[in-house]
Amino acid sequence: MVFHSSPFRRRAFTLVELLVVIAIIGILVGLLLPAVQAAREAARRMQCSNNVKQMGLAVLNYESAYKSFPIAWWLDIPGGTNLPAANGNVWGVSILPFIEQTNLYNQFDQRFPAMNELGPIAQSNVKVISTPLNFFKCPSSPHEATEVYTGDASDAGLPITWKSAPSDYIPATGVRGAYANIAYAGNAGGDRHGVLQVYGPYGSNRSGKIGSITDGTTNTILFGERTGGGQIYVGRTVAPELTAVLSKTNGGGWGDLLNGENWMSGAISGIYSAAQAPLFLQEGPCGINCNNIRGRSFHSFHTGGAHFGMCDGSVQYLSENVEPLVLAAMITRQKGEVFAFPQ
Repeated sequence: MVFHSSPFRRRAFTLVELLVVIAIIGILVGLLLPAVQAAREAARRMQCSNNVKQMGLAVLNYESAYKSFPIAWWLDIPGGTNLPAANGNVWGVSILPFIEQTNLYNQFDQRFPAMNELGPIAQSNVKVISTPLNFFKCPSSPHEATEVYTGDASDAGLPITWKSAPSDYIPATGVRGAYANIAYAGNAGGDRHGVLQVYGPYGSNRSGKIGSITDGTTNTILFGERTGGGQIYVGRTVAPELTAVLSKTNGGGWGDLLNGENWMSGAISGIYSAAQAPLFLQEGPCGINCNNIRGRSFHSFHTGGAHFGMCDGSVQYLSENVEPLVLAAMITRQKGEVFAFPQ
C-alpha cells in the first residue's frame, strides 16, 4: 500500500509569530485595563454618592424628629479640669438610629463621652465608636474599613485618649482664616458659620434649625468628603511627617469628637516632599483634594473633585478647582453671598 503525503501539511507557529501574538495580547490588555479601572472607580464613586445621599437624609430626618440638626460636636468639662464630670458627643453618634444602627446607638451611654480615662462606662463608649461601619467608608479611600486608630488630646491640654473607626465624611462648620480672606477679597466679616453647630464652652450656641438656613437649602452644604482614618495625605500621597504630628487630633473617625470641628481655612497645593512638610501646614486657597487635614481641605480619592451632601437632601459633586467664594458661600448658612452655582 502506498501512502501519499498531503499537499496541505500542517505548519507550527514560528517564534517570531508567537512573540507578535503575545505583544498584541499585551497591547489589548494595556488598553483594556484603564477601562476596567475606570469602570470600577465609577462604581465606587456611585456607592460613595449613595453614602452621602443616605447620610444627608439621616441628618434631615434627625432635624425633622428633634426640630434641630444634630450638634456637630460638644464637650463640657464642669470646673474646667474636672474630667470625671465631663460629657460630650459628636454628630456621627447622633444619627446612628437614622442609618439603621439603633442597636449600636443604644450601647452608647449618653451620660459620658467616649474617652478612655473616664472610667468603665466611658471606655464602653470607646468600644462603640471603634465599631467599623461601611456606611462611613468611601469605597475609593485606600484605608481599610476595619481600621481603628488612636486619638489623643494631650497636646491640646486635655489628658484624654480614645479609639475610633474611620469616617470619610465631615461636616462643614464654617469658614475662617486665609480661605475666608481669599474668598471674600479681604473682607471676611459677617456670619460665616455652617449648618451643623458647635455647642457648649467651645462653641457658639447658635440655632441649628432648618429655618436658620436663610441662604437656601439647595445652596448650602451639610457635610462633605474628607478622607478619614489615621493617615495624613497631601494629594494622594501619604505624608508620614504630618501624620506623626496631626493624625491623633485630625478627627478621622465617625465617633471622634473632633470630627465635628471643621472650620475651613484652606490649604496649599503642591507635590509632597518630607523637606517641604511644614509648607502643607499653611492655610491657602485650596478647598478640595489638596490634603485631608481637618480645617484645611475636603478630600477624596475621586478624580477631580468630591461629593457634598446638601441641606435639601441632594448630592453635589464639586470640582477641586471650585472658586473659593463659591465653596465658602456654600458652607455658610446665612451670610447672603451672591454666586453662580457650579454646573
